[in-house]
Amino acid sequence: MCGRFTLKNKKQIKELYDLDIVPNYNISPSSDVLVLASGPIIMKWSYSPSWAKKPMNIINARIETLNEKPSFKESRRCVFLTDGWYEWKRWFDWERRENKKVPYYHTNRNKIIHIAGIYNDNGCAVITETANSKFKEIHHRKPVLLNNHEIKVWLEGDIVRNSKLSEDIEIFRVSSYVNSVKNNDAKCIEQT
Repeated sequence: MCGRFTLKNKKQIKELYDLDIVPNYNISPSSDVLVLASGPIIMKWSYSPSWAKKPMNIINARIETLNEKPSFKESRRCVFLTDGWYEWKRWFDWERRENKKVPYYHTNRNKIIHIAGIYNDNGCAVITETANSKFKEIHHRKPVLLNNHEIKVWLEGDIVRNSKLSEDIEIFRVSSYVNSVKNNDAKCIEQT
């Protein structure tokens, strides 16, 4: 799953794609996001099939069912640009009799991370896969990460799974400050 992410590394985006960005520490669903398709473009992070009578606002799609679900038959491939994403670990606190959730930030030392995505004329969605190793302690799904070679493979229509890039991802707890989409500064990624 991927419900929020960051894109704040202005220098690397300029070097890789010759684009100037405004750093964003709390990108949420329905935001305009930078993705690669035929080139770098801005899209709404919210996918709906063209036949839907009401917007479906899909933000994630499972790689396992991507070629089976009617919602994704018309989709095209894209790649999300990020330098980290948030996941919330959820559990039930029996003492207090309430659900709890704690945010964790996933990053590769602030380097740009490429994530598989799909899009159509209505918007885009992140592609997820079953979480493995350290990721499943936080959430049972994770984004499909792409190295330089895998970006091309993904955009050409092939399936990529369990990239070795996952080994380079660091995970640390952050404060609930990130829970509000109004908060969009470096405090969102401060380790607690």
